[in-house]
Amino acid sequence: MNMNTPDIQAQQAVEYACELGAASADAVAICTADTSVAVRQGKVESIERDQGNGIGLRVFIDTPKGPAFATASTSDLSAAGIRALAEQTLAMARISEADPDAVPPLGADHPDAQALQQWNEQHATEREPWQLDKARNAALECEAIARQYDPRITNSEGADAGFGVSDVAYASSDGFAAAYSKSSASLSISVIAGSGDDMQRDYAWHRASGHEALRTAAELGREAAGRAVRKLGAGDMPSAAMPIIFEPRVATSLLGHLKSAINGRAVLQQRSFLAQSLHERIFPAGFDVVDNPDHIQGLGNRLFDGEGTRCQRCRLVEDGVLQMFLADRYAARRLGLPARGHAQRGLTGDISIGTSNLICASGHMTQQEILAEIGNGLLVTELIGFGVNGVTGDYSRGAAGLLIENGEISRPVQGITIAGQLPKMFASITHLGSDLTWFGNIAAPTIAIEGMTIAGNNQE
Repeated sequence: MNMNTPDIQAQQAVEYACELGAASADAVAICTADTSVAVRQGKVESIERDQGNGIGLRVFIDTPKGPAFATASTSDLSAAGIRALAEQTLAMARISEADPDAVPPLGADHPDAQALQQWNEQHATEREPWQLDKARNAALECEAIARQYDPRITNSEGADAGFGVSDVAYASSDGFAAAYSKSSASLSISVIAGSGDDMQRDYAWHRASGHEALRTAAELGREAAGRAVRKLGAGDMPSAAMPIIFEPRVATSLLGHLKSAINGRAVLQQRSFLAQSLHERIFPAGFDVVDNPDHIQGLGNRLFDGEGTRCQRCRLVEDGVLQMFLADRYAARRLGLPARGHAQRGLTGDISIGTSNLICASGHMTQQEILAEIGNGLLVTELIGFGVNGVTGDYSRGAAGLLIENGEISRPVQGITIAGQLPKMFASITHLGSDLTWFGNIAAPTIAIEGMTIAGNNQE
């Protein structure tokens, strides 16, 4: 048997486990090939190529107290290595505690053969999403443009260009087996402005399915340099309660807090401030969040999840109302909900829960129009630390940004803390920008929130 492809490797791991006595099993095989080029001060610093191959196996056995299971992984993809993995995982399962609520990998809502064929035809993967010399040239151009942007750009932390392909396969003992491939390319730049006691760093980056979909090197270079220069002279500000405007790349963090709060396992364990909020209004009317597993700009596209469940487009929040919790098959059974493809799986560890492409619907105002309408507030461009309590929703994070006075940016500020409580913050969103921006598999616009607290320089 040809053991060189991830789909065959995953199937062989499952077959070995069942031959050795497992009641059921599933496996994921992942093959990655990534290339990166790092440049600094106009010279290539490093070129790296990383290749990784592995199999993660999950094995279930039946016990008088219910199913017990274990997971293990290997990078030895020979027939002997895969068989040894099956033996090891089965031995671990036999000494594991039974979990009556565990859900063996049987009977999931798998995509059929026609759906698999259509998906692979419509999502053909570039085996070389970039050429090495062109990636190097893009990184060099990006850094050069950033360094030339303004005399106040005094140093560079370098630019990086990368590209790669991942092949992912899944197989389970109920007979389902499928595979898909994903490609990506990325470009990033970080520069320093100023000197002495007034030095500021900032960056820009973009990642897409291929280099042709990336923002240009010139755009990213100018963005990073412009962001660094506008932070020069940053000072503190008095404590106040005022509107906070999150620019898109920090607004993605708000979607991350929402995603964590509607994680089905957190809900089951009462570790979420939204555990009792299903079908309740948690955002203002008109606020929508979608999980879309098939979006032309998203990097989280997938036909099936880490349990082989067919992924579905889901409205997580519609018109401000929480419509569903995210769930793997275990959480879905416990919560009495359907499984819609939110299980995530790596080579090691148990199933986790997550989204594919998480998208916040945009509004109709530009960021400048939002600032003008708000009048006085703070445009947050950077968040520092992680002071968020997922159980209570308490929110307190270090921040930097731009003070808004009379509808215009007046000066940069830093060394402040913004605070609130996520349920109130969600409910107090007043504006959504028209500038929906993708960051990997999350898309967010400018988001303005009324009445947050800023701790500035007059604290005791």
